Amino acid sequence: MKIEMLESLGYSYLRHVKRCWLVQANWKVSAHWPKLMDDVELEEMFLAMKERFDPEGMVFKQTKNASQFLQQGEIDVLGVDQEGDIYAVETAFHEAGLNYLGGADVRVLKKLLRTLMILKAYHRTEIQFHIYFASPLVNPGVQKLLEAVFADLSEEYPEIEWDLLTNEAFSDRMMWPTLEKAGAVADTSELFVRAKKLLDLGGRPRKPDDPPKPNGDPRPEPGSLQPLVRDLITTLLEDYPTLLDGTDLRNLMDRDYCKNRMGLQIGNFPLLRRTTDGRQSPDGRDRYWVREYAGRFYVCSQWWRAHHLPNAESLLQFVEELAQRKQEHLGVPALERSRKALREYVG
Repeated sequence: MKIEMLESLGYSYLRHVKRCWLVQANWKVSAHWPKLMDDVELEEMFLAMKERFDPEGMVFKQTKNASQFLQQGEIDVLGVDQEGDIYAVETAFHEAGLNYLGGADVRVLKKLLRTLMILKAYHRTEIQFHIYFASPLVNPGVQKLLEAVFADLSEEYPEIEWDLLTNEAFSDRMMWPTLEKAGAVADTSELFVRAKKLLDLGGRPRKPDDPPKPNGDPRPEPGSLQPLVRDLITTLLEDYPTLLDGTDLRNLMDRDYCKNRMGLQIGNFPLLRRTTDGRQSPDGRDRYWVREYAGRFYVCSQWWRAHHLPNAESLLQFVEELAQRKQEHLGVPALERSRKALREYVG
């Protein structure tokens, strides 16, 4: 029942917070589906995973090939939003804190790599993938190991949005936002929503104030910055494209401007790149998201969690300066929403 409830939370989270119009729990592939990667490509991907993440044979163990690896797979919750982005949520709930025989980080890494291979095998590569791991209670030692896993995954597959939702992040960014949305949901077939209704009848307790961290900082760890970046870029390039003039666009496609003038820490890449220039950097890696904004631009994907706060501050300054220059523009209210979101993010 514990696992079912957490999967139900993931189901409601994707539907009402991430606004996925199609969501399924315990998602499995069918043997009758054609793969979009052939067996040779999948085997190459599997061997590359083993070489990069499992040099000592602790992750894959007796799994010998890509076919066997895929057959073992099931994604706890899968969702598709209205833009076609795919969200995969893997979950785990242990009352005494996340704990697996053989190491929690090893088990979680294997789940995430299998999820990635499944998505790549059966979905078009131009789709944006979001892969999350959610667990409400993770002890500090295990938390550090999981953070290292996600850092490695982000480095190896920067085109994927990886997100670790544990402890405070689980509460602040997954559970409470879903509870807040659930109040307006009439469909009580969702187990988590039904539990929320039951708590309401008995008087659900208020969300507690964020407790101070050991270092005295009362602000919780910030969540992913990428959704705010996407919202801002959509406003600038698609909803109100005349907010940016030609000079603005050239600046945002200039590496030195983005790094030195704006202060962005995104791997020494410009924020925007024309689609005609492709997504790959000189090292052959995809450094830009797959979505084409306004049919003309790619947006840099190198948003490392360690740089989220300074990057948010840089974007906030850019938005405030732009709003000041464009005070009479019809897009300023939308720009103000991004300004407010970024200001809340930086605290």
